[in-house]
Amino acid sequence: MTETTQTTTEENEPDATETEAVLSEGTYEIIRKRLLQNGEQLREKLDLLNNERKAVFGSVETKLLNTEHITTANNCTAADMVEIGHHFIFGYNVFIGLKTQTTINDVFSLYEFDGEIFHEKPLTLLKDERFLSDFNNLYKYYRDTTFSRFAIRGSHLFMVFQVSKDTKDIKTFKWQINDNTLTYIDNRSDHEYTFPPQHEFEWQRATRDMQRNGHNPHIAIDERIFVETIHGDLTIKIEDNTESGQGIFSEPVEHNDQNLDDAEIYYALLGDIILLKIRPYQENRFRYLVYNEKVQQAIRIDAIEDACVLLPESQGLIFPKGYYLQSGEYKTFDNRLSDLQFEKRIISPNGEDYLYIFCNTASGTFVLLSYNIITQQVSTPIICHGYAFFDDGKMLYFRSENHAQKHHAIQIWQTPYCGPDFQFNTDATSSLYKIGNRDIVRCMAECTEIYNLINRDDSYANLYHDIARKTIDITDSYFWVDSADGQNIAKPLNAIHKTAESAITEFEKVVRTRENKAKQVAALEQETETKIDEIKSADLTSINTFVGFLNELLVRRGTGIASFELRYFYPQEFETFDQTTTTQTAQ
Repeated sequence: MTETTQTTTEENEPDATETEAVLSEGTYEIIRKRLLQNGEQLREKLDLLNNERKAVFGSVETKLLNTEHITTANNCTAADMVEIGHHFIFGYNVFIGLKTQTTINDVFSLYEFDGEIFHEKPLTLLKDERFLSDFNNLYKYYRDTTFSRFAIRGSHLFMVFQVSKDTKDIKTFKWQINDNTLTYIDNRSDHEYTFPPQHEFEWQRATRDMQRNGHNPHIAIDERIFVETIHGDLTIKIEDNTESGQGIFSEPVEHNDQNLDDAEIYYALLGDIILLKIRPYQENRFRYLVYNEKVQQAIRIDAIEDACVLLPESQGLIFPKGYYLQSGEYKTFDNRLSDLQFEKRIISPNGEDYLYIFCNTASGTFVLLSYNIITQQVSTPIICHGYAFFDDGKMLYFRSENHAQKHHAIQIWQTPYCGPDFQFNTDATSSLYKIGNRDIVRCMAECTEIYNLINRDDSYANLYHDIARKTIDITDSYFWVDSADGQNIAKPLNAIHKTAESAITEFEKVVRTRENKAKQVAALEQETETKIDEIKSADLTSINTFVGFLNELLVRRGTGIASFELRYFYPQEFETFDQTTTTQTAQ
């Protein structure tokens, strides 16, 4: 009896043909479709929870309210603006002409902002005797002096002046900000006018002990990726294989003949993201690349050179021209600006929105990038030459014209970037209020990440493992997700977890099938290339020989078409093969 049972079990072991049959029935597709449905159910509940959250804690949307104008006494070129309580100082540069002395009225104007319009006020805010003396001396002894910008560092305001044609040759006046007033400190604090670190991580240099020798040597970065700049190109590989020079990323270098030691290679490890800073032999500039271990993708993003800071909740990176997420999603903006420095971030009171401000001090240009941790997206960048934020979240900004003028357009926007003392209309009786807005926002951000993973292409490494793990993390971390107040988002999360667990095994079958087909096609391509080489060197004067070779190519193309039509193979991989055989057949 035991013997019979063993024989039956062995006979029922699925072979490759049976596995194909199971896959052809669409088991994986059924699970995948179910997971997508679970994801939509989660999205619906998140929308309901978000609406309830906004009703309880208050919500401030970003929108354009109006465009107002201010008029200066003289034609001038606007330079910058800064808020001081309910007022703002407007800074500019006037062509003096025959006038022998520049006064503060030739550089600054003061306005009160009542939330809708501007009211010009006397410059009593700046009528400090020591400041007036220092100001007059500056313009007296430095003929090329121009006002450059305002800068707030902590509780201090810096007025920055350029005193020569060199943009780095500056002089600053330092003030203490006290609510609606200013107290002048000195003109000897240039060294305090600094920017925060432009990269919120440490670059590490690759060393010689990280080299792997072989026919195609490379440098191992944390044993996760392998980099080299020899044989005429910069290559990134994901396998520690020195016999092959092929990788997932390659681009030419300027000097073909260089050794593994000749390139400067730096790296930074940020979760699934590895940043690379590489300068091949005798090249003038570094190249900046981002590798994502999950999606096994490497792209070049040179905008990281200027500045690169971390997004909240370890969601990824943001830089002057775009952002890159841990999931592999990224976006860049073609703003045609360069030499942008990171100045500061502003966080909304709800912990949902983060504003990243970058500036070019030479041109006085600002780039404002607003990132939402729930949607995990950056809004359309705002490019301006001066901005100011007030406690109620209203933002003013202007774009300077290329010519001097008296009338200056200033846009008024409502934003969620309110001051810490701004009072929202909240419902303190709600259960959500007891949970706290920030906790809810954080949970929703993690749920959005799961939703995005569900809708990803399934080439993502360990996709279903990540989905299953993250759902458990959320249900374990937030006690309220299975309550009615939390819209019972635990229900779709549990369904997603169960479906993702089922998908793991089926997806492993899909991966094995893809790998087997890839090997078959690689062998077919190799055979076809060998046959093409044979044809090129053969004597084709005989019609029988010619027709024989033609038939062999047609048979191989037919075999290729049959292979590529099978389930779970990528169509783009067929195009190159088909084009090659079709071209050779036509010839």
